[in-house]
Amino acid sequence: MASHEDIRRILAEDCSKEEVDTEAQLNNSIRFLGKWRSAVIQNILIRREGTQVLSGPFKGMKLSDDVWWSKNDRITQMLGIYEEHVLERLKDFSTQGASRFVDIGAADGYFAIGMAYSKIYSKVDAFEIEPKGQNSIKNNSAVNQVENVVSVFGEADYSSLQNLLSEDIKTSFLVDIEGAEYQLLDEKMLLLLSSCYLICELHPWLVDDGYQLQRKLIERARKKFNVELIKRENYSPNIFSELDGLSDEERLIAVGESREKNMQWLVLTPLQI
Repeated sequence: MASHEDIRRILAEDCSKEEVDTEAQLNNSIRFLGKWRSAVIQNILIRREGTQVLSGPFKGMKLSDDVWWSKNDRITQMLGIYEEHVLERLKDFSTQGASRFVDIGAADGYFAIGMAYSKIYSKVDAFEIEPKGQNSIKNNSAVNQVENVVSVFGEADYSSLQNLLSEDIKTSFLVDIEGAEYQLLDEKMLLLLSSCYLICELHPWLVDDGYQLQRKLIERARKKFNVELIKRENYSPNIFSELDGLSDEERLIAVGESREKNMQWLVLTPLQI
C-alpha cells in the first residue's frame, strides 16, 4: 500500500497537470483517495479479524493473499456482501436443481471457491484466461480444501463448454469477462446454454458500440430465456459491528466496490425447465 507521502506526491502531480476538464481531474483524485482509504480500512480489518469471510453463505472461507485481480474487493468479500445480489440468485438456482456451477472469468476464484466451500454446488468449473488467475484459484482452492471440487481451465469457448455440458447435470453459469460477453454469447452459444441458468455482468462502456451490442445480446437472449436486468441496491454499512469506530465516510467506503458505474447484470433463466 502507498505511504502517506506517496499519496501526497501522486495527488500533487495529478493536480499540477494542465487538464481541460478540471472536474474530471478532481473526480479521478477523489476515486484514487477512496481506493487508498479502502486499503487502509482493509488492513485495519485484517489485523482485527484475520483474512476470512465473516458472514453470509461463504462464512469461514479463507481469503488468501495470493490475489491478482480482486484487491479492491477484499473488504466486501470479508464482510460477505461482495456482489451479494448475484450470490443470492446463484443460491436460488441451486435450490431449483442446479448442482454444477461454471464461473467464466473467475479472477481469483471468490465465487468458484465459495460455492464449493459452502457446498451450494457439488461441482465447480472455473474458467480464467490469465495464468496468474489460474494459479491463484488453484492455490486458494487448496487453502480451503476444495481442490477436489474445483476444476480450473483457461479460456472458455463453444467447444470447451459443449464438452462440459455433455454430462447431464443442471448447470448455473456466471460470466464476468470485461466486455467479451457480447462476443461469447452469440446465437450458437445461447442455444447451447438454453437449458442452463446464467448471470452475466455487463460492460458496454469497455467496447466499441457496447450499448448497441448489449441491446442485441438481450434481443438474442429473449428467444431462448426469460430475461431480467438487476443491480446492486443495498449499501448498509451500519449492520456490521466490524465497522464500528469508523466514520460515516469510512463505513460507506468499506461497503463500496470501487466501480466506475452503477453496474447491471443480465439474468437468464430457461423458458422451459
